[in-house]
Parts: sequence; structure tokens; C-alpha cells
Amino acid sequence: MPQIVLKFHDKILKVVELDKPLVTIGRKAKNDLVIDNLVVSSYHAQVVQEQGMFFIEDRGSTNGTFLNDRKIERLQLKNGDEIKIGKHVVVFQDFTGSAEPSAPPSFAEPRPEASDQIRTAFDETEITLGQAAAAPGIDSSAQVSGKEGSLLVVSGQTDKNQYSLVDQISIIGSQKGATVKLTKWLSPKVAALITHQDGVYTISVADAKNKLLINGLPVQGRADLNDGDLVEVAGVKMYFYLTRPSS
Repeated sequence: MPQIVLKFHDKILKVVELDKPLVTIGRKAKNDLVIDNLVVSSYHAQVVQEQGMFFIEDRGSTNGTFLNDRKIERLQLKNGDEIKIGKHVVVFQDFTGSAEPSAPPSFAEPRPEASDQIRTAFDETEITLGQAAAAPGIDSSAQVSGKEGSLLVVSGQTDKNQYSLVDQISIIGSQKGATVKLTKWLSPKVAALITHQDGVYTISVADAKNKLLINGLPVQGRADLNDGDLVEVAGVKMYFYLTRPSS
């Protein structure tokens, strides 16, 4: 389903699916996407769906609507376009193929120094973050240089709606100590692992029965994560995004 993602300073604030012909954006609460800022007009802009295509339209706003830094009145959207409204950014995402596609997620070969640890984690009935991080070749205190990864839950049953991926290995599952705790009945103890090393985040599926999708595409085994990827595993949909580490 195509959608728009509201961001402020690289932080995802809200995701709105474009499941109807007209989605409005503005400061008033009656809008589908509300941006509570005085520089935003009451009814600022709208996304219109026409014959499978999507268009952004300005609604006579005071401060204008900008598409990829260009002031517009009406223009067709393609996947990855950034709509600037005041200091907020609204990203248009369409992984259905109806709009121009962005580059597909990159699929990485297993890193030799991490593969043994991931295999061990999947073979254990119960693992803890401390046990995983203590394996040879894994430094639990390591941090990705530049930006840190986070997950924003958009659907599914979890104990929180947002997670920071600060550990070297982050577990997605129902077991005690999981980073992303799945709370639905009969959820797998370990559905997937997210590792980061040398500035790269990688997700690995634990069992073939736990279907893993990235941007709607099935993943076999393992894949690198890119900023803005939509991850689906064990009935939970989450956005992966990168933010600047807090000082």
C-alpha cells in the first residue's frame, strides 16, 4: 500500500497509508495527516490518487508546498519523493510498482566474523542479549559511526512502538530480553536478528517458517537494511530508519 511518512529532523513521526482517493495535510485536526506547526496552513496540501498515479497539490497555503526543494502547485509523485511543508518532510513511498521504483534492498552475503554467532543464536531455545553480545568477534559496546538505527512499529503486537538498535545484536521475538518483544500469542521466541557492524545494519531470519519481507519483497536468509525500509516479520510491520546519535 502506498503511503506518506512524516519526518522531522530525520525522526519518523507518523505514517499514513494512501488508501483513499484524497488524503489531506494541514494543521487542523480534520486533516488525514496533521502537522501541528504555525507555519503550516490549516488545510495546506493534499495527495490525490488518479488512475493509479499519485499527485501532490498545494491548497493555496501561505508558505507554499515544495517537492524535492521545488515549489509546486501540482505535480505527480514517484517513490522516494520528499514533500517539504515548513520544517517538516513528508516522504512518498510506493513499493507496489505503480510509481517509479527506487533501488531494491541490497542483499548481503554473511560476514564470516558474525555468521557463527547468528547461527548459534538461532539454534538455542533461549538466548539473551548479553549472551549474544559476549560471543567472540562481537563487541557489545560498539556503535555505528554517524547514525544509529531505530525501528518504528506501524502494525502488529509488540511491547513498544519504537526501538533504538543500540546493541551489536538485536533480537526480534517473544523471548525474555528480546529487543523487539513480540506479544502476540504463539509468536516465535526468536523471529529474526538485526546485527550492525562497520556501519551496516543487517537483518537475518531465524526460521523459514517466519516469513521476512522488506518493502513487500520476500527475503531469503539475510539482507542489509537501508534508511526507510519497511520490514515485516512474524506479523509485525516496522520502519527501519537512521538518526543521529544523541550527544
